Amino acid sequence: MENSKDFFVDFLNQYNQCFYNKDIESLRDFYDTQSNVLIYFDNHKNNDTYTLDEHLELISDFFTKGKLTESGGVEPLIIEKLNVFHKEHAACMCFISKYKSFPVPVVRSTLYLETINDKWKIVHAHFSFQPEK
Repeated sequence: MENSKDFFVDFLNQYNQCFYNKDIESLRDFYDTQSNVLIYFDNHKNNDTYTLDEHLELISDFFTKGKLTESGGVEPLIIEKLNVFHKEHAACMCFISKYKSFPVPVVRSTLYLETINDKWKIVHAHFSFQPEK
């Protein structure tokens, strides 16, 4: 794939935009809806999931009620140090995310994607706060 990093940057921007818009249906398109598998490890307590349905339920709840950490709502992320490792049908994106209102500690972020029915889908995501130095 020519210009693969540009493609995956655009993919990440579109994915994040679904969160900014609180658009569950558009967000669903980024995942494998046929298998209902999404291994999702998150910064926040009780947010790890193993199915897409569980994940989307948590996200929907977050969109409705907010959260008690950081700003309490969806906010723009600052993305830094993006690296893309790409093969024919698999890709891994590793990057640093920062909440605009809560930039420290940074969030170490990984998305693992596979092509499913000729479309890129997220099948694993891992977000973890940088440990204290």
